Amino acid sequence: MGRNRRARALAVRRPLWILGSLAALLAVLPPTARAYEDQATFGVAVGYAGVPGSNTVPRNGVDVALSAGVGLGDAWSIQGLVGYSVFPSASALHLGMAGIETVYALDIVRFVPLLGAGLDGLLSVRERQTRGDFALHFLVGFDYLINPRWLVGADVRGYWVTTHAQSPLDPFVITAAARVGVRFDLR
Repeated sequence: MGRNRRARALAVRRPLWILGSLAALLAVLPPTARAYEDQATFGVAVGYAGVPGSNTVPRNGVDVALSAGVGLGDAWSIQGLVGYSVFPSASALHLGMAGIETVYALDIVRFVPLLGAGLDGLLSVRERQTRGDFALHFLVGFDYLINPRWLVGADVRGYWVTTHAQSPLDPFVITAAARVGVRFDLR
């Protein structure tokens, strides 16, 4: 009977000791990292643009983009972006994009993986013909926080041109870019 009492006492003390140790550890750890909340971010990106399934327009091009965003919490931000892509050929395709996206940042101190989705307006110009389209896009990328103000990163966006039935664009456009950005505190 004495052993059962001791075993029961240990069964109660052990979880309490573990919980107390975890609470003490959390109390001495530094506060959570602040990657984007209460901050504005401005960025410039340069990279690749592609229309992978195209038989009618050039497949490969160059993309440049500007972005501006604001953190909405410790994981979410919203940003606007404008971009320009040129697909060189005998009859070059020029593609302008403007959109808004929501981004989820998995804040891991300096290295920050990003996932997002957005809505875009596209303006394509080829052989003096202009066409407007709408697209939905998905974002996968990362930021590396050099210091509290500067970041570098890379991202890939896949665009689904929702109005492609009447458009010279194929239904999918891809951009992959390297980015540099600067952050400002909002408070």
